[in-house]
Amino acid sequence: MQRSYERFSSDVLDAASAPVRLHILKLLVSKGPLPYTEIMYEAKMDPVRDAGKFVYHLKTLRKASLVAIEKGTKKYSITDLGKILVEFSRDLEEWVAVKRGRLFVRTSKMTIEEFDRTRIASSLVTEAGMPQSLADEIASEAEERLMRFGTTYLTAPLVRELVNTILVERKLEEYRHKLTRLGLPVNDVTVLLREAGQKRLDSAWVQSSAGAAVTEEYVLLNSLPRPLVDAHFSGQIHLEDAESWILKPSVFSHDPRPFFRKGL
Repeated sequence: MQRSYERFSSDVLDAASAPVRLHILKLLVSKGPLPYTEIMYEAKMDPVRDAGKFVYHLKTLRKASLVAIEKGTKKYSITDLGKILVEFSRDLEEWVAVKRGRLFVRTSKMTIEEFDRTRIASSLVTEAGMPQSLADEIASEAEERLMRFGTTYLTAPLVRELVNTILVERKLEEYRHKLTRLGLPVNDVTVLLREAGQKRLDSAWVQSSAGAAVTEEYVLLNSLPRPLVDAHFSGQIHLEDAESWILKPSVFSHDPRPFFRKGL
């Protein structure tokens, strides 16, 4: 029995040993079930030249029970075992990075990347419109603080929060404002899901509510004058349906008097 377990684990690790197959697993964790053609495109494989190789990679993953085909949609999805393997690979990559004495960042793309302060500077220039010299200075300070903290486990949102803190301390509010990340905290999403379950609401309600929260944040942060937004927050005025202001008009209003006078 022990030998069979060892053989199974060996087969699983062997199936994920090829970089392209591990990339496919991470892709399915990040984006969910995907069709054959989209996986091939994301893996940067040629549909003609690499078709045979790609089929072999997918068969290997399926044989090891890391990937399955959904019956209705025919899309490829990752199994629970596949998720465990992806998590193991990420932990292994983190361990290697720590041993090398370097900072690393877990990205939203389910990858581990070495910390690079030039990426912070690039984001400050492109997203916030900050001068390159100042962006380089902010990025260097962020790196120094992270090294001083001794933090080895980083995420992209955590790095962004630190940069925003530095901008606030330096009274660079106009840049911090542009760098703000839109979205809901984990607890708010949990509350939405719990409410949907209690009220027996469908998944579309959760998606609509989450989307409305993001677009409302965008309107209040980027589309309206600050004094107007402050008046809304203080209760002096109320901005009705602000989440849809950049998407569609709330009401159409026509003056009917010309039609009464002249007809259609």
